[in-house]
Amino acid sequence: MSSSPETLELTDLVLIVSVSGVTTLNVFLSGALTVALPTIGRDLHFKQSDLQWPLNVYAQVIPPGFLSYGCFLLFFGRLSDIIGGRFMFLVGSIWFSVWSLATAFAPRSEVFIAFVAAMGLGAAANTPSGLGLFAAFFPPGGKRNKAYGVLGAGQPLGFILGLIFGGILAESKATWRAVFYIQSGLGLLFVLLGFFCLSKVPSAPQYNKGIDWGGALLSCIGIGLLTYSLAASTTARRGWATPQIPSLFAGSIAILIVFVLYERRREIRGQSVLLPISMWKQPAARMTSIMAIQFFAWWSFNTLAYLMTLYYQQVILLNPLQTALRFVPMTAAGVIVNIVTGYVMNRIPGQQLIIVGALGSIVAPLIFALMDIHGSYWSTAFLVMLFIVGADVVYPVGNLHLVSVFDEDSQSLAGGLFNVASRLGTSLGLAVSSSVATAISQKFQRRHPDLPLDSPDVLMAGFRAAGWTCLAISVLGFVSALVGLRGIGIVGQSPGRHVPSKPPPKADVDC
Repeated sequence: MSSSPETLELTDLVLIVSVSGVTTLNVFLSGALTVALPTIGRDLHFKQSDLQWPLNVYAQVIPPGFLSYGCFLLFFGRLSDIIGGRFMFLVGSIWFSVWSLATAFAPRSEVFIAFVAAMGLGAAANTPSGLGLFAAFFPPGGKRNKAYGVLGAGQPLGFILGLIFGGILAESKATWRAVFYIQSGLGLLFVLLGFFCLSKVPSAPQYNKGIDWGGALLSCIGIGLLTYSLAASTTARRGWATPQIPSLFAGSIAILIVFVLYERRREIRGQSVLLPISMWKQPAARMTSIMAIQFFAWWSFNTLAYLMTLYYQQVILLNPLQTALRFVPMTAAGVIVNIVTGYVMNRIPGQQLIIVGALGSIVAPLIFALMDIHGSYWSTAFLVMLFIVGADVVYPVGNLHLVSVFDEDSQSLAGGLFNVASRLGTSLGLAVSSSVATAISQKFQRRHPDLPLDSPDVLMAGFRAAGWTCLAISVLGFVSALVGLRGIGIVGQSPGRHVPSKPPPKADVDC
């Protein structure tokens, strides 16, 4: 472990580059798929109804049951605490790189969808383990704060790079397949860097009660059905009126309730648990408030980013590359916000930082909802791109807070749980906002029958309503931060930690 309490040394930087680089590639894929899907669909002869699945399977689920990123975050987070973060991070990253290369050679649509789903498993393995590695390597203080700031900065950077490279390569002679060559090569580079520097990560106490297979099964099925039903509601022709969607949604809620009761029963008996329910009762953790803030922040952020993409392409009729370029200010602002947050987290109380970010999350949808589509980019959409990154403050602050509260044998699990809140917030946000936008657009079109349903005026009426929905959600996040985080203090300097049912530590076996 490096000796200087504040200055990042070469070993520190290599570790940060390795972990942040791999997690950035996870987001890079989402950006590239967003802009390159139409070209991929033509080349691989996708049915129009199946075109959304390459993006959905990565973050959610692919029929007939192969679960991917969001479903496995909890399981792989706990597994990292059991077998060691180094092993899990390297295996997950190698898996991600191998399937990235395989995707570049996909011959048809079904194979492409399956390979992208396989990549999601690698991302689910290296994301929570990477969060745990930072906590194990960096002691509480300035270095750890900066590391989490850089990790957060990789999220917007990866997405915009994916948009730009996906847009350029999809229309070039290199074709969209070059996106996956690049992704695989960079992934292997980051793995090699990590292989050498992760040997210096101190061994951490492990969760030695074993794997809760029943809890793993219930959580994967419950989260999978929930995210699938939410995603399908935005693409089905009849939306929520499609019979299987409300049925699957209700079933997922029932399974998740059974999961909570099952975990509580096992914890009382002192058995292994995937998610200790007593984590939510730890006063210093503020789990309910932190998870709610992350849920609301990512609901608003990702939904508004999606609405801006539709606004650029369907209202002011820009092509994918022009759309990607207009997201560059958001990326630059997001990187700056995360880096600055990492540098000031050990000086400014966490509640104040999150409140400032929440205010930005309120301003962005307000500007969008009132935006003049005939105004200049710099006086309208540019401002949305700047203020939308207020949500980026929550990611490093929330992650750092959780790893500082819980002991080493549950830090990866905490990181996985935090990212599950992001996934569920995004899924529910897109489902609700899409339903609102569609309903209002149809109502507007009935009042103006001379306008087609896909005309910019009709679409913008629905988009504005969805923007107001994001504003309401952002206000909920602000209130949660204002009320729920009082007295939280400076994150990363919690006086004590707690892990429910902590077993005796034993030596790390994955070195």
